[in-house]
Order: sequence, then structure tokens, then C-alpha cells
Amino acid sequence: MTLETVPTSRARWPGRAALASGVVTLLLVGAGVVATGYDAFESATVAASAALVTSALAVLGGIVAAIGNWERGAAIGGIALGLFGNPLMLTFGLGAAANV
Repeated sequence: MTLETVPTSRARWPGRAALASGVVTLLLVGAGVVATGYDAFESATVAASAALVTSALAVLGGIVAAIGNWERGAAIGGIALGLFGNPLMLTFGLGAAANV
């Protein structure tokens, strides 16, 4: 008598959640830029703060998903979007590029 193992499916949601957080980061940064254009600075500040939080979630979730091999491609995409979509990184990066 042989024991058969039932194949289990791997969890895919951590990598996809990191990628979704990265996309939400970009949407929030865009909303903040549009709000600034309409002189709605309070809304822009809220959008930028939310973008910082979702950016951190995207990077941390992406690192965890990449290490755990849960949808690694989406996890790396979430890390990249979280890093390059971070409002602070954009401010420093664009400021440095303008001074070159």
C-alpha cells in the first residue's frame, strides 16, 4: 500500500497584494498631484500620506512574498512600484535630476 500525497496549491495572494499596493501607491500619488493642481492642499497631503503607507506596505509585502516564493514576479513588481512611487523618493529624485 502506498501513500499518495495530494498536491497543494501555493499561496499566491502575498505577491499579488504587494503588486496591488504598488499600483494603489501610484494612484494616490497621481491623486495628490491633481489635488495640488486644484489648490486642494489638504486633500493632497492626505493622498501623499496614504501613498507613503501603501508604499511601505508594497515594499515590505513584496520582500516577504519574494523570500517566501509566493508569486515572486508580482512581488518584485510591488517592490519596484513601492520604491519608485514613494512620494519622498520622487521628491528627492526629481529634485536631484533638476539640479544636474
